[in-house]
Amino acid sequence: MARDLDGRSGGTVRRIGDLDRSLLLHCRTSQVTQAAEVADRSGGGLVVTADRGNLRGCLGRARHLREVDHYRRPVLLDAARYAGDGRLPATAPFDPRWIDCQRDLGLPVLTDSGYLDRDDTAGLAGILERAARLGDAIALLPMHPCWLADRIARQTLVRYVAAVGVPVAVVVEESANPFTPASTVRGLLQLLGCGVPVLVLRADLPVLGVLCSGATAVAIGTEPALRRLDPRRPAGSRPPVGVSRPSAVVRQCLSYAPLPEIEATMRRYPDNGMWHCDCATCAGRGLGWLLDRPDGERSRTAFRHSVDVLLDLRAELTGPSGQLGEWSWRARCAAAASRRREVGWDLLPMLEHWQQAVGAPPGTSRLPAPTRRAGGSSRFSRATTPRSAA
Repeated sequence: MARDLDGRSGGTVRRIGDLDRSLLLHCRTSQVTQAAEVADRSGGGLVVTADRGNLRGCLGRARHLREVDHYRRPVLLDAARYAGDGRLPATAPFDPRWIDCQRDLGLPVLTDSGYLDRDDTAGLAGILERAARLGDAIALLPMHPCWLADRIARQTLVRYVAAVGVPVAVVVEESANPFTPASTVRGLLQLLGCGVPVLVLRADLPVLGVLCSGATAVAIGTEPALRRLDPRRPAGSRPPVGVSRPSAVVRQCLSYAPLPEIEATMRRYPDNGMWHCDCATCAGRGLGWLLDRPDGERSRTAFRHSVDVLLDLRAELTGPSGQLGEWSWRARCAAAASRRREVGWDLLPMLEHWQQAVGAPPGTSRLPAPTRRAGGSSRFSRATTPRSAA
C-alpha cells in the first residue's frame, strides 16, 4: 500500500479526521445529549455505542447530533458487535450499510468488527485487509489481551498492523493472569511505535498514559461497563446484579471513586488537600459540594466535574514534547499512588505498571514498588479496588 512521506498510509488524514490527540467520551446512545454538552470543548469528542445492538437508533442519534445539534467535535460510532454473550467473531463480514451511513454523516469510518480471540491470526488479517479495501476506514480490533501481553502474539499483531498500514482502534478485553495489565501496557506502547495511527477505546482513566505516549485518540467510558470489555460469561451463568452508584474522578488519585466512598473518606481525612478541585464545574470548591447537591442534580454535576478533570489532564499531558508528557504521567502515577495510601485506599496496580513502563527522567532513580505489609495491610496492597459505578 502506498504511504505518505511521514510513513502513514495514503488516506490516513481522511480516516482520522480531527482526532489528533483527542480524549473522547465513550457513551451509549441514550447518554449522547449529556455527553455532547460536556465534551464540546477543545480536545474533546464522542464515541457512541449502540444500545443493545440498536444500530439504527445509534445512527439516527448521530445524525441528530450533527444536523440538529450542530455538534462539530470528533464523533465515532461503535456497533459493539464484539461485546456481550452474543458477540460475533473477527471473521464476521462488515455490514456495508453501517459503513455507508458513517460516510453519509461525514464521520470517520469505524469498522463493525467482531471479537479477535487469542491465536485468531486469520481473524486479525481479515479485519485489517477488509478495512484496507474500504479505503477510508479505521480498523476496529476488539481483542483478547494476549495479543498485547504475549511476546509472540504481540510481534504478530505489530507486524500485521504495520504491513497493512490502516489506522487501528484497539479495545482490550479484561482478563485474569497471566495476562496482567503490566504486560498489556508494554504491548500498547510497542504498538504505538508501529508507524500507523492507533486509537484506544472503551478504556478507563489510566489510558491517558497511552495518549501522552503517542496515541491518536483515546476514549474513556462514561460508566464502568464502557471502561472495559468483559470476557464472555460461562454458559448458564447469570449477569452480575448490583445497583449502579454515581462516581466522580478524584484528580489527584487518577481514578473514579463512588460518591459514598468519597464522602466517607472525606469525613476521616477532612484536611487532605486532594479534595480541592479547580475544574470549571467545581471552581475551586471542595468535592464535598458535589455530595451536597440535590438528588436529581448530584449525578449530573459529578459527571460534568469528571469530564472537566479528564479534559484538563488531557491538555496538560499533550504538550509539544511527547517525552515530557510521558515523564509527567509517570510522576502523576507515583503521586496518585501516594495519595491513595494517605487515605487508606488500595493501590491501583495500573499506577505501578505505568511507572514501570515509562522510563524515569535522567538523573532520577526508580522508586521501589509498594509491597504488602506484614499482616496483609491493604494500604499497600496491589489488589484492585472494587469497581465503581457511574
